[in-house]
Amino acid sequence: MHNSWIENTKNNKKFLITQNKDYSFKDYSNLILEYYDFARENIKHKEKICFISNNVIEYAVFSNLIPMIGGIFVPLNPKSPKNEIESKMNLIGSKKIIYDDSIDLEKIKGFIYLKSQKRKNSNNNLKTNWPNENDPFCILFTSGSSGHPKAVSITRKNIEFSCKASQENLNVTDKDIWLLCMPPYHAGGLSIIYRSIILSKIFYILDTFDAYEVMNLIKESKVSIVSLVPTMLNKILDIMEKNKISAPKDFNFVLCGGAKIPENLISRAKKSNIKVLPTYGMTEASSQIATANPEDLDRPNNSVGKILSGLDIRFSKIKEIQIKGANIAKYLNQKHNSWLETGDYGYLDKNGYLFVEGRIDEMIISGGENINPREIEEEVNKIPEIAESYVFGSDDSYWGQKVNLYISLIDNNKSLELEEIKKSLSHIDSFKIPKVLHISKSGIPKLSNGKIDRKKIEELINE
Repeated sequence: MHNSWIENTKNNKKFLITQNKDYSFKDYSNLILEYYDFARENIKHKEKICFISNNVIEYAVFSNLIPMIGGIFVPLNPKSPKNEIESKMNLIGSKKIIYDDSIDLEKIKGFIYLKSQKRKNSNNNLKTNWPNENDPFCILFTSGSSGHPKAVSITRKNIEFSCKASQENLNVTDKDIWLLCMPPYHAGGLSIIYRSIILSKIFYILDTFDAYEVMNLIKESKVSIVSLVPTMLNKILDIMEKNKISAPKDFNFVLCGGAKIPENLISRAKKSNIKVLPTYGMTEASSQIATANPEDLDRPNNSVGKILSGLDIRFSKIKEIQIKGANIAKYLNQKHNSWLETGDYGYLDKNGYLFVEGRIDEMIISGGENINPREIEEEVNKIPEIAESYVFGSDDSYWGQKVNLYISLIDNNKSLELEEIKKSLSHIDSFKIPKVLHISKSGIPKLSNGKIDRKKIEELINE
């Protein structure tokens, strides 16, 4: 990591683009140097330093600067409430948080708040203390979609292997420009920053996701690769279809993950000249585990492509996907297990394509039958009135569990009864038919990384 960055510090080639300015590698280096003295004065070796900002470019700077000084970079969500920030800092044993003018932080007693300061500097007296390949480089938190977030300690080796394995599969060129509109405090967003630094590729920053802005960037050939979650892609396609807009020929692909991608969404995108590559990853895997290849025309429907080169895969008796490789990180303060138990179940077909069927802890067992919620959602989403669905189980004294359906409608002024839905699902096994219907007027709750917020749904239902 540090070698590739240092080699480029005097390079005037374009590296980073924002809506207001273009930065070369040298410009990016100078941005880091402006904060160098501040960082040297406030960061100790192997100290966990939390960082928070509303400016994504600041994450791009401090994600490199903090490890360069010898600290461990811990990005946080700027929208997190005070109690969540406090909880995460206590969980990892951090006492310092760096912030900037874009944040109005409510301070918590017992923590050291450091407002970032720029100063003029040159690299004549630059002293670096980069972590060794097996030392922590950053700490990221899992999404916590089904409970409390876990802290994942990611090493330099994890990051470098992940970036190189991804590049081997995707073959991003020097002409490509990768759009970062995902949260930089999650693996999906932060990996774009690290991938660009390590591989010397260009990326474009949007501080917040705006479907119209992303569509315009695609239309005007200002970006050629975009990372999205399915809900984001759906919003962009709605606009493109409404305005009869297609992506230009030089647009490369959309990398889409974070949640299962409906095949009809991929088909819709194709009509707008957008190639969608499904990807499957986790924070614990430093980002990607399996990703479709841009040149692969044989990927079967509902697969996420093949596992990245250098990874091993196996399946437990209950079909849990387990992964081993140099990108697999460990949970903070826990021993490293060579095999990552993903908590997802699935299978490989005879050609090596991975199919992720769902979460093990979401499997519904009703009347002795195992029910895959994702299978039901695929059928429910074909009903014209339904915008989105989420299927889950709840306790039942007779069946053990019963199938619940949580939906949002395309038109909130209309209604839809459970009996109507049952008629539309008459072609599937009767034990899979939902017995309880919940309708949301405000859409299905999502986390910042696009995953369904299962905990929030439980709270809404139990209100």
